Amino acid sequence: MLKNTRRLLITILQITWAILLVVYLIANTVLEAALTKATYTTTSFEQASSLPPLAFSLCSDDVPYSFECGVYGNVTKDCPNLIRQVDVSNNSIYNGWFTRCYVFQTTEALLQSTPSVPPAQWTAFQSPLFIKYSFANASTISKMFLMVWNPFDLPENATSGQLSTSTTPQILDPYRLNAMDACKERVYEFTWNKFVDANGNEKWDVQWVSEFGLSTNAFGTSTSAIGLIHLKPASFQVQTNNERRFYPPFLVFTNFLVLLAALYTFYYVLIAGRGKYRTWGLLHTLTRYYPQQHIQPPEDPEAPLKPTAQDVLPIYLDGLGRAEFEKK
Repeated sequence: MLKNTRRLLITILQITWAILLVVYLIANTVLEAALTKATYTTTSFEQASSLPPLAFSLCSDDVPYSFECGVYGNVTKDCPNLIRQVDVSNNSIYNGWFTRCYVFQTTEALLQSTPSVPPAQWTAFQSPLFIKYSFANASTISKMFLMVWNPFDLPENATSGQLSTSTTPQILDPYRLNAMDACKERVYEFTWNKFVDANGNEKWDVQWVSEFGLSTNAFGTSTSAIGLIHLKPASFQVQTNNERRFYPPFLVFTNFLVLLAALYTFYYVLIAGRGKYRTWGLLHTLTRYYPQQHIQPPEDPEAPLKPTAQDVLPIYLDGLGRAEFEKK
């Protein structure tokens, strides 16, 4: 009875231990792959259906500007959701140059690779996205300052809040500001790149070049000016760099074998014991079955006190009678 109980417990314990071992090995492999520092980068090109435009900051003296934005021929008066005013009157860094700035920034994909409005129906400016600015009744026409930048550089919590040069310095960089005439037309062509790190976080980067515009669309007088800024994607093909963790298959296989050997050694030594009739281990403690206790004493009263080999072998070679040679 104890022998059968012990065999049943061994079978249950082996199955349970095998399941736990497999789960642990898989979890350990996944954890090691996640914690490794080695990475490599793959590059691919994705055809985007839509892209966000560049951001820019436009600064001048304390003169009120009005704006019109055109996206594929659809004109939005005053650009209420795209352009915000920034007060820099108390900033000593910029007060010698200007006192008022306007920021155009959005990460919304406004530009479509296949626009719903065909080019034949666009406005006379013939641009995917243009911003027309104007001011009047100024005392003099002074220089303007323009800075083009990545719209994703602005923190997410600042997209709907108040902008300032102290809390969001990304909107103005003295080393990147370009002085230009107020009555000027500028064209910026840009391309987007995307980087995805090993944790799945995306980072967008943009490169741009400046082109010449049409001087007939920008004009001014001694107290007023009209100018335009055109933004257009050079391509809707986005270069995507994916960072991936480097975990060689050979290293995974080696770690798997080492861990497998260590855990099974732990199993046989501390839990199951060793040999056909294991004399130590947790299983012996649970079943209290020891083969030595089942050696029958000899019937001859003159027999030696210690059991002989003939007495011991039947116990330790249980099942030997069922052994057969392999038939060839």
